[in-house]
Amino acid sequence: MYDIRHAEPSDHTAIVHLWHQGWHDAHAQLVPEGVLEYRTLECFWKWLQDSDDKLWVAVDNDVLGFVTTNGEELMKLYVLAKARGTGTAKALLQHGESQIRNNGFSEAKVFCIAGNSRAENFYLREGWVLNRTFQDQLWVPETATRNFAARTRCYRKNLISISMAES
Repeated sequence: MYDIRHAEPSDHTAIVHLWHQGWHDAHAQLVPEGVLEYRTLECFWKWLQDSDDKLWVAVDNDVLGFVTTNGEELMKLYVLAKARGTGTAKALLQHGESQIRNNGFSEAKVFCIAGNSRAENFYLREGWVLNRTFQDQLWVPETATRNFAARTRCYRKNLISISMAES
């Protein structure tokens, strides 16, 4: 069994490694190849250090996954490969949705790269609705000499109906 709690500094190494591996598993084949030079462990460390997202982890003895939110947006949701299919991702998603709702938002949004079928199917199964597909600029460091874009999907979910169902 696992607990979901705020991430602590001692979790950061595990989070960065999990995030790096999960990002490459899900996105490496879906983005322009040049982006990969900006998806190193060092880049993920920088993202984590610079982020003002709220961050929670699912832990047993190890970090199994994490979710981040910022305002109305579910920013990131990743789980270890060994935790996929165990309910960990669903529990993290529900935790993120609750945090967004508790911060006064009636609707949440999440973005994912088009073609990430595992994520797309997961969000649809959990009641999220495809809102739009568009070309989105991908993050690169300020020192990068090129910009990259990828087809991205925005999913939305009404959180009021969740709140009412829980009452």
